Amino acid sequence: MSEGKIGHRICCFGDSLVNGVRDADKGGWPMRLGRRLLDDAKRETTIYNLGIRAETTEGLKARWKFEAELRMVPDFPTVLMFSFGVNDANHAEDRGEETTMRVSPATSAGNAAEIIGEAAKLAPTLWIGPQAVINGSKSSQEINERLEGLNQIYLETARGFDVPYLDVLNTTLHDEAWQRALRRGDGYHPDKVGYDRMAELIWQWDGWQNALGL
Repeated sequence: MSEGKIGHRICCFGDSLVNGVRDADKGGWPMRLGRRLLDDAKRETTIYNLGIRAETTEGLKARWKFEAELRMVPDFPTVLMFSFGVNDANHAEDRGEETTMRVSPATSAGNAAEIIGEAAKLAPTLWIGPQAVINGSKSSQEINERLEGLNQIYLETARGFDVPYLDVLNTTLHDEAWQRALRRGDGYHPDKVGYDRMAELIWQWDGWQNALGL
């Protein structure tokens, strides 16, 4: 890894899985990446954890650009990172055996395209796909099925904008370490071991390595 480059400002947008809910070490995977950049790569970066609990793509669409531009300065390169989807796929209404999504697939797809398309014009952009919830009850299995559909839509959207996309849904659905971390959490959010796992997956990803010049 190269050393000596400093000054990246990394804005991490998303929901509670970005924010780090249930993380005993606090800060989720964004703070872990920041610490590793300093410790392993000797990079002094500024990490902005801009995750908001329970936020869908509707809320993210309304705020991300304003918050990003506040943190961008000409002297330091900016990287924009996004991870969302679980709240879009979560249950909005329960009618006996039927539930509806908080954000429909079509609306989620449109929001994602608007967010990522605009972000890619503004700065180098990375997209982390949604992580699976616990593979347990009928309710959580339904959310994971919805996430499979959103994940495919997001993947195609990323390709269309030539934005690097880290597909982690299948990994987190079947990875026992992630699923155990969810069981120790609340089924949606892992404990700190899960955030360690996500940070490692991102760190090893070519998209991340290339964006930071590692």
